[in-house]
Amino acid sequence: MRLRGILTALAAMLLLAGMFIAVHRGARGRMIAERISRLDDRQEAAEVRRNESRQQLEYLRSRPRIVSAARQLGLHEPSEDELVYLDLSGVSSMPLGGSS
Repeated sequence: MRLRGILTALAAMLLLAGMFIAVHRGARGRMIAERISRLDDRQEAAEVRRNESRQQLEYLRSRPRIVSAARQLGLHEPSEDELVYLDLSGVSSMPLGGSS
């Protein structure tokens, strides 16, 4: 009889331990899923900001915007004989501020 009581208590303890582990793993899984969801939201927001920055950069680089800003500054658009093209294909790059 005594052995049966010990085995019953042991089985109950194992059952409770298994339930505790299952609940703990489930809670941990939900916590990880929530963290992943928050990180996904942050990544999506960062991608939106990156796209907005790219659009703003494209706008700032656009010729019409540059021409408009130049006119506001009193500059004129150069004619063909005022344009100078530099060929930088044969120029080696040197670190700034240093001489070799």
